[in-house]
Amino acid sequence: MLCGLGGLAAGAALPATAQAAMTGLQGPLPHSSPMSAGAFIPAPAAWFALLRRHPELDPASAAFGPMELTVRRAARLIEVNKQINAALRYRNDADKDYWEVGGSEGDCEDIALRKLAELVNSHGFPRGALTLSACKLDYNRGHAVVLLHSDKGVYVMDNLTPRILPWRDLPYKWVAREEPGAPFRLWRSLAA
Repeated sequence: MLCGLGGLAAGAALPATAQAAMTGLQGPLPHSSPMSAGAFIPAPAAWFALLRRHPELDPASAAFGPMELTVRRAARLIEVNKQINAALRYRNDADKDYWEVGGSEGDCEDIALRKLAELVNSHGFPRGALTLSACKLDYNRGHAVVLLHSDKGVYVMDNLTPRILPWRDLPYKWVAREEPGAPFRLWRSLAA
């Protein structure tokens, strides 16, 4: 019994990042920064088709703005990202541009949309603080992620990594993101 308690006490004395590494869990979110947005641009056609099927995901009535990122909300982000990355099998649908809230499988935007829907509908995250974003990977391949805009900066929920990361820590070329509350449902261009 004392060995168990001693182990707990020793673990509690370690920095949070070391504790996270020992348990395989992500530690506290590292500091991030805001992301500058550029001009309004047209939204992807597949996004409009998605909103016709899922009007609850439409950001038109939400005001864009960062949310307070509490320890509890950060833990929820980490949990949802990990659960959905594990639950959904990646399936490339490059032959058709059809966006859906992922069921048991999907490509990057389907997985991102599932995370966004889960956070908004099941965990009460404000829609104006979560945006779907388009970016480019190596070799100019398209990719989609969810951005969380917070008082501590912008964080990325990505199906390519189990960790929630600051947007600057990823080697992506940022292209555009949704703009909650925008006229005519326009998106914003992004420049890193």
